[in-house]
Amino acid sequence: MTNILKKSVGAIVAALLLTVIPMLPVHAASNGLGITPRKNYTLQPGAHVTDTLYINNLNKTQALTVSLRLVDFSAKNQTGEPNLDLRANASQTAWSIKPFVNMPGSVTVPGGQAVNVPITISVPANQGAGSYYSAVEYTAQNTPGQQNVTLAASSVSLLFVTVPGHANEHMQLQRFGAFVPSSDGTSGSFSSLFFTSTPSTLAYVVQNQGSVAEQPTGSILVKNMFGKQVKVIEQANPKTQLALIGQTRRFEACMQQRNTVAKSASGQDQTNVVCESPHLMPGRYTAQLAVFYGLNGNTNQEIVGTTSFWYLPVWFLVVMVIVLAALTLGIYLLQRKLRNRTSAAASKKRKK
Repeated sequence: MTNILKKSVGAIVAALLLTVIPMLPVHAASNGLGITPRKNYTLQPGAHVTDTLYINNLNKTQALTVSLRLVDFSAKNQTGEPNLDLRANASQTAWSIKPFVNMPGSVTVPGGQAVNVPITISVPANQGAGSYYSAVEYTAQNTPGQQNVTLAASSVSLLFVTVPGHANEHMQLQRFGAFVPSSDGTSGSFSSLFFTSTPSTLAYVVQNQGSVAEQPTGSILVKNMFGKQVKVIEQANPKTQLALIGQTRRFEACMQQRNTVAKSASGQDQTNVVCESPHLMPGRYTAQLAVFYGLNGNTNQEIVGTTSFWYLPVWFLVVMVIVLAALTLGIYLLQRKLRNRTSAAASKKRKK
């Protein structure tokens, strides 16, 4: 009976299962300043670049005196949030660009206006290939005689310099699978079984063991239990995020996304990505990851991974229980009928 049940259940299951950190100047988090959040440069050894940092005084009436200083940072967690080293006597990191940068120590920004602060980055002629980065910290103070200006926090611009050439590049895949983000987006959990709703997010965790801040790019394919392709995530790194040197970084991608536009604190339009349900049928799914990374001058390297997950909603489990109960009852009644027939036949034989 056990074998009959297993085969019957398998047949029934088969029958039922027939599925960007912005690069342009924007207003960053601050009650008093709008700044450029990130700058990226590619410079050969011995080369230099002159650029500007955008600072906007969001206070319409008060002028702000803004001090600027370079600080180093590392990765704070798997989300890529920078961990700024704000100590006055902090030692330089191996990837610091402090010696490369020349900029003013302070600038005054009139109320309701913006200024472009000149900055020059010069790479030494003997500098090796790799990624180098630091942050410009902005601390705003009111001008003498004016009312205090409250800032949410000191704002920063992240500066990344890539020196092309042969460098040590190595990223190792540590985890890949369906992912359930926490409510604040800073953490979450990987899971292989879902009962009430379809997984909306896939994520992979890599560890950067090289000397280059890497920006992986590639895609994720999702297939159902019959091998049919049901979803294609064309951008496995949709926010073009970086895995910093020595960082264990998590990248997340929506199986199906919707873009929403909302006003930021500074009144600017801000695009947010919402992961929606991909509307999968119940069953087992396989996801295949293929992303590439590589510095100019090096051979591109590939990270591949495969994972699987089950989607078993409550309604499907209820149906399965009902079907199995009906199947069990049917088998029992059939067996009892067969026994009755056998008994009847034996009884007739004995009478003869």
